Amino acid sequence: MSFSGKMDELEGIVARIEKEALPLEDALALFEKGVGLVRECREYLSEAKQRILLLTEDNSTVPFVATCNNEEEAGR
Repeated sequence: MSFSGKMDELEGIVARIEKEALPLEDALALFEKGVGLVRECREYLSEAKQRILLLTEDNSTVPFVATCNNEEEAGR
């Protein structure tokens, strides 16, 4: 299931627990399922954060040098 699918399901669980008069056993089962979804979403976000950090990490030691292809801008 996708991240957004998990979030949608979690929102549905919260709405049911808040609005419906559920038997304790049913409410507890929904709560447990919700906690599991929260853990999965946190793990996904943590992994996404790590991927972003790796992709944006700048390990280069070569300075950026602008080049100019236009002769007028190059002062010729």
